[in-house]
Amino acid sequence: MSAPDSFDYEAAIWGRETIRPDERSIAGFRLAEALAFLPARGRVLEVGCGAGRFLCALEAQRPGLERVGADVSARALAALAARSPGTSTRLVEAHASALPARDGEFDAVLALDVLEHVADPDAMLAEIHRALGAGGVFHLHVPCEASPLCAWRWIPGQAGPRGLKRRYGGHVQRFARGEVLERVAAAGFEILRVRNSLHLLGNLADVAAFVAIARGHRRHPERPPDTTGDLLAASAGATSTGARLVRAVDALLWWEARLLGALPSWSLHISARRI
Repeated sequence: MSAPDSFDYEAAIWGRETIRPDERSIAGFRLAEALAFLPARGRVLEVGCGAGRFLCALEAQRPGLERVGADVSARALAALAARSPGTSTRLVEAHASALPARDGEFDAVLALDVLEHVADPDAMLAEIHRALGAGGVFHLHVPCEASPLCAWRWIPGQAGPRGLKRRYGGHVQRFARGEVLERVAAAGFEILRVRNSLHLLGNLADVAAFVAIARGHRRHPERPPDTTGDLLAASAGATSTGARLVRAVDALLWWEARLLGALPSWSLHISARRI
């Protein structure tokens, strides 16, 4: 669906790291939430799959599922195909009005960190509803950066086109928490469960990550900016003090989400079913 012209999705490839649902990381928490209502068999589509960290994890966790990844980045899909030959890929045209899926084709759809990137989130939700069969499962993660619970709302200058989330994350939407829940319900979904992450520590870590990305890009403007996934992937197995600190913070974010997941936050994990 419509991706903004100002952000280079071919240069910034997300999802190259490897994750497991039992690992103590915020990505592990997101994967575990996605698995909660996912069927054991059928067909699953991940919209905005990137290089496929979640689909590759499903290969081990749900081997009975036929996996399909869709993304606007051809390079990301090529990386996914190389990592997981058994996963099908579909390119989403940057300004297309529809997903590359037949009506009712899928038993489950994942959209993790996607709605904030698209110009028309309601059209995206309608397309996901169309692609799901009756009773199909939909799981999404959405950061709600217009929520009073989000630190980005209170940092001056971050709501415009020069904001770090817009420049280095491609975020074109700033949702309020209740707004997302209302949009999902209005699109024809029954909400099954809502969980939360990135509370106090998560707020601080998210801001720190994008500040680090911005500083790195200023030092090396000739290179594509890192993504938050790049920071985590670079820390995996590394022995430097910085890498150990990144892993320690990631583990703290997992603990925070596990302990406070029932309490409202700006980072929403929603499991729903197509009505």
